[in-house]
Amino acid sequence: MADVPEDPTAIEELDLLLQTATIAHESIFEIRRELIASDQGNPEQAQLLEESARIATVELPGLSATARRLSAKWRDQVLIDAEGAAKTLAELKSELARIKVDAESLLDRQLEIAARMDSMGRQ
Repeated sequence: MADVPEDPTAIEELDLLLQTATIAHESIFEIRRELIASDQGNPEQAQLLEESARIATVELPGLSATARRLSAKWRDQVLIDAEGAAKTLAELKSELARIKVDAESLLDRQLEIAARMDSMGRQ
C-alpha cells in the first residue's frame, strides 16, 4: 500500500492559490468602496474592480478546474484507496506545474489592480 501524506503540499498550494485570489479581490473591493465613500470614485475603478472579480470568479477557477477536480478526487481516495490517491496526487502536482505561470500572471494582475486603485486614493 502506498504511503500518502494526510495533507499534501499540492493540496495546500491549490487552496492557497484560490484563497489568495479571493483575498486580493476583497481588498480591491474595499479600496474601491473607500474611494467612493471619499467621493473619489470613477469609471476606471469600476472597470478594474470588474477585472479583479473576473480573475477571482471566472479565470482562475477555469484555469484550476482540473486541479480542483483532482484535489476532490484525492480527498475521496485517500481514505479508501491509498494507491489511487498517490496516483491522483502525482497528477495534481503535474497539473499545478502546468498552470503555475498562468495562475501567477493572474495574481500579479490583481496586485497591479490593487496598486493602481490605491494610487487613485492618493491623487
